[in-house]
Amino acid sequence: MDLIVQGHTSKEIARLLGLSVLTVRKHRENILRRLGLHSTAQLISLAPGL
Repeated sequence: MDLIVQGHTSKEIARLLGLSVLTVRKHRENILRRLGLHSTAQLISLAPGL
């Protein structure tokens, strides 16, 4: 989640972590869904409190 909050794209995160882009996208979707959020912007605004 830190990489998302830092503004990295799914492609950049995949390269940094050695994962496929699709895996990163799915994890991003799951994080948003579990937190009841609809956008990465909402996640970033919530992140300092997590």
